[in-house]
Amino acid sequence: MKLNYGDLGAIEVSKRIGTPVADLTELKGIPADRRVHGQLFHKLDDGSNWRFHSTSALTGDDLITATPGSGSGRFLRMPGNNLLAIPIAFGTADATVLLTIPAGCLLEMLEFRWRVTADWTGGSSSTIGVSSSTKTGYTTKGDLLGGAAGDLAAMLVASSGLAAQGTIGAQWGTIALRRPVWKPTETLRHDRITSAYTAGTGFVLVSCNIITHNGA
Repeated sequence: MKLNYGDLGAIEVSKRIGTPVADLTELKGIPADRRVHGQLFHKLDDGSNWRFHSTSALTGDDLITATPGSGSGRFLRMPGNNLLAIPIAFGTADATVLLTIPAGCLLEMLEFRWRVTADWTGGSSSTIGVSSSTKTGYTTKGDLLGGAAGDLAAMLVASSGLAAQGTIGAQWGTIALRRPVWKPTETLRHDRITSAYTAGTGFVLVSCNIITHNGA
């Protein structure tokens, strides 16, 4: 964070590059008088890089935009390759929006996977997937992850480690299908494809390239 006292040179450097933070909670907890427009922060838990925008008023999603605990402005995830870990659980309702591309942001989706923290079980041959509620051509359940039939419990197990490949989306199997840029208001959503799990937690992993994120 920005230094308020001490050597002038150190203060000027701190206004450009802040002290690395352990996690999102620490990032959002940086006091208002220790933040400067354009200041960069490295988040250690996932290796992501963030920039503070002093006048942005975007809705914070804690994925690519974070709202400080005090004062105005927003922390914006920096352009470049990123891995978004979007939390889901067995109770996540069908068609729940997982991510909405904000104003001033362009995002290139690269790949989708699961990260399972507790085995998904229950229901009647339950399956889940990922699609979009607004992106033309990707609005059928399982279009991005899970496929038309969705992913079964056998795929969604904690023993899969940091990433389970999952079934490739029904609309994600060619280079041409992966080329469109995702624009403001376009979404990712959770799909209950068959029945409903009664246990299970984890994340949808989205490997992506943030092309621009200007806080508009």
